[in-house]
Amino acid sequence: MELRHLRTFVVAAETLNISAAARQLRVTQPALSRQIRELEHSVGHSLFVRHPGGLRLTAAGVELKSRGGQAIEAFDLALRSVREEGTKEPAVMHVGYYATIDTWAKILVPALDKIGRRFHETKFSVSEMTCAQLVTGLREGRIDVAVLGPGDYPHIPGITIELACQFPAAVLVPSNHRLAKKRQIDLEEIRDEEVISLSEESSPGRNAAFIAACAAVGFTPRITYLGSSIPEAISAGIQRQAIGIAGSFVMNAPCPGVAFLKIKPPGVLLNLYVAYAENSTAARYLGELIGTEARRVVGRV
Repeated sequence: MELRHLRTFVVAAETLNISAAARQLRVTQPALSRQIRELEHSVGHSLFVRHPGGLRLTAAGVELKSRGGQAIEAFDLALRSVREEGTKEPAVMHVGYYATIDTWAKILVPALDKIGRRFHETKFSVSEMTCAQLVTGLREGRIDVAVLGPGDYPHIPGITIELACQFPAAVLVPSNHRLAKKRQIDLEEIRDEEVISLSEESSPGRNAAFIAACAAVGFTPRITYLGSSIPEAISAGIQRQAIGIAGSFVMNAPCPGVAFLKIKPPGVLLNLYVAYAENSTAARYLGELIGTEARRVVGRV
């Protein structure tokens, strides 16, 4: 006996009409009659009494209708449960961010705390990576949510990349630099300074807004591309007595040997992006939370 035989029988038992049952099951009447005969052969009893007005269930047919209907319901329920289980959120959500944990604690920690209250069974694995590594992880499905810094990012199938917020840039200078005692500077004051930045391989397009702002006041910045992480760039800047560019909302972050200077208006606006897997409700929700937290932090700057 196969499940299709049982389904055919139950429909026929409910309609007690071969033509109506065949239409409902979208099969021919001969095919339906053949399946009923095969089922009767399997159970060893007649299930219907045929008469000119249609069908009438035998005692065996009445029993099989009751038990067969229950069996089909149980099977369908099990099938739905398996399908729903397959669509549940992954047990571990992989979250990536660029910069340092101190830099993004103001955004990531509150967002993860809030999503944890809603998705109790989901655990979160958080990793620091370069922006290029994050893009690769998103493309390969190893990263579910990512916080991306300023840059140019390609379209990735199945991934949404949104602008979380714009934040004003600040100038980082070694604490013994000639500009270190200032609280604000004009862009023109760094015209002759060496600017240390992350490599293009690790953060493609990161400096586009900064370069455009410098061009607007009449000069091209002298950018040296070194390293793939913020700590590497800061270390190189201290050694070379060079400056760097970062978000002003990290100005209170502990960074020995470095001073943060605001840029006088119009300044430089940098973009912060959030990316998330489109097939995950939790990933989409976390992406929204990150955007909300980012805008809240920037609003306090």
